Amino acid sequence: MKLTAYVVLILLLASCNVTQVNSDMTYAQAPLIVYKTVADFYNMVPVTLNETKDKIVSYPAPTDLFYAGELALPVKLNQGYLLDRRGVHVNTAFTSYTYEAYSRMKSPPSLQELYDNIIEKEPFESMYDCGKRGHYSNLEKELNKEIRKGMANFKSLID
Repeated sequence: MKLTAYVVLILLLASCNVTQVNSDMTYAQAPLIVYKTVADFYNMVPVTLNETKDKIVSYPAPTDLFYAGELALPVKLNQGYLLDRRGVHVNTAFTSYTYEAYSRMKSPPSLQELYDNIIEKEPFESMYDCGKRGHYSNLEKELNKEIRKGMANFKSLID
């Protein structure tokens, strides 16, 4: 009886197909957002607000501010544009916390404290959906070329 149970267990385990999500692949397929802000928020931690911008609906944990072992600051492109690496959205606001200071916190501030430290609720001059990262062979070079051409090939996310 024990031998039969072990054989069944081994067969069940052998038939399982375990799939592991590759974070690099997920990152490559995430929406590619390029934006320009009304002021310099380059090093400021973003949070996502609701539609009426009176409540935070998403915010990073201090450990979320890293990608591949480095702070996930946006990539500086031509003409003041930034390539997002944190998941900005049309309802993103920027806080007074720098990436460096926030990343050293043991836990995130309370929602109220985060909200009280928002420095700009309408930070975007422009924002574009530029497709998927995986569609580019030389991402920065190709985006800078599109910036020089006026971003006409991309979907504007801000009216």
